[in-house]
Amino acid sequence: MNSNITLSIIIPIYNEAVVLPFFWQALAPILDTLTARYEVLFVDDGSQDDTWTLIQKLAAQYAEIRGIRFTRNFGKEAAILAGLEQSQGQAVVVMDGDGQHPPALLPEMLDAWRQGYPLVVACKKDRPNDSLFARVCASLFAALMQRLSGLDLVNSADYRLLDRKVVSALLACPEKIRFFRGMTTWTGVESYPIAFSVPARLAGESHWNKLGLAKMALHALVSYSAKPLYYLFGTGIFGLLLSGLLTLQAIYSWLAGIAVSGWTSLTLVILIFGSANLLGLGLLGIYIGQLFEEIKARPSYLVRETTYGTP
Repeated sequence: MNSNITLSIIIPIYNEAVVLPFFWQALAPILDTLTARYEVLFVDDGSQDDTWTLIQKLAAQYAEIRGIRFTRNFGKEAAILAGLEQSQGQAVVVMDGDGQHPPALLPEMLDAWRQGYPLVVACKKDRPNDSLFARVCASLFAALMQRLSGLDLVNSADYRLLDRKVVSALLACPEKIRFFRGMTTWTGVESYPIAFSVPARLAGESHWNKLGLAKMALHALVSYSAKPLYYLFGTGIFGLLLSGLLTLQAIYSWLAGIAVSGWTSLTLVILIFGSANLLGLGLLGIYIGQLFEEIKARPSYLVRETTYGTP
């Protein structure tokens, strides 16, 4: 590692050829005011447009730029991991390349790090460009994470500055299914929050879809807590008690000669707990699926090529 580099900027990017020139125009002037010793790592997560070509052109013009290109789309978490593994700075910033993580926050983030904070977290003060449905889902996810794992991710974002010690701690974690936002909070190191209003994208449209976000949220929840399994066990205990009461009711009805009564309640119980069984099997399947992915121990990503800035 080059200890002379003060700051590393990691930018996971996927099919952002439209927005990349505008983003660099916003980022470059600010970097020059922060430190003379920095690097920018663009991690191309298998883009199918001209994103990699643009990264190569930028690297040919700026010595501080490095590019990593995956063989295919491995996901944002893999791109962040690759950036962390290749970063050399004493302070490392992870930010999106669409402009919704404002580069203007970087000076304040770096100042907080220089004051001794090992983790600087950019928190979403408001999301004027998000739909009501998206805001409700984000709040629900944060509440569930708080309830199930104890991690406070309210208004959190992946826009974070990490001290080199925090980066080393994250890289020491061996899991393959990762959740950067949760992992940095999990470390428990002292953090410094900076609130920001999420701006609109500089250009283009987001490549996230509702299904992809739901899948990421589900994996994050089961990665940091086994409580859903205990809740499932509690549901089984409740069902056992309820079935005992229904058994007593059935015996009474038979002795009283009114065995036909109770049909509605019995039908409801069958429907409710039949659905609960299917949901429980699905939940177990998710946990087993994550174990399967971890046990295979395949690499989180494969690199097709790299590019380095020309001095």
